[in-house]
Amino acid sequence: MTSQVSAPVDKIEEPDHEPERGPNHRGYEAAIGVAVIAIGITCFVLTGQIDLAREGQAFGPRWWPTALSVAMIVIGAILVVQALTTRITSDEPRITRSGGLTLTVTLALIVGYGFAWQYLDFRAVTVFLLAGLVFVFGGRGIKALIIFPVVTTLLLWAIFGLLLRVPL
Repeated sequence: MTSQVSAPVDKIEEPDHEPERGPNHRGYEAAIGVAVIAIGITCFVLTGQIDLAREGQAFGPRWWPTALSVAMIVIGAILVVQALTTRITSDEPRITRSGGLTLTVTLALIVGYGFAWQYLDFRAVTVFLLAGLVFVFGGRGIKALIIFPVVTTLLLWAIFGLLLRVPL
């Protein structure tokens, strides 16, 4: 039986940094801009359904949602133009499967919160939203999952519901 002796390997060369990423696909970047525009238009349309106590108010309940909707539409348009005219590169790592799942669950919780708020009390749904978000982002224990959501909800309710008399 013969044995071969190989030279010892001192060190395996590893790259000091990740390889440079190429520019993102134009369609991907444009789709993000179109999605922002679509959400902005949806919010703008829904803003028209907000009831006004008096017509002709300069800064009524529709003002802030309308301003945010218009800003989303403008920013989305800028994103689309930028996607079509320049190549966008990023130093950020690509989204991971767990990151995509976290984003999806977060958005689902927020949408569910919006629907539940129509039928249930603000205090109840807000506690569950905050507890769900804290859980998704890694919070564990009684302080994070119970005390933080309850205290935060009570503060929001006290500020908006009691002091400012915003109907929640």
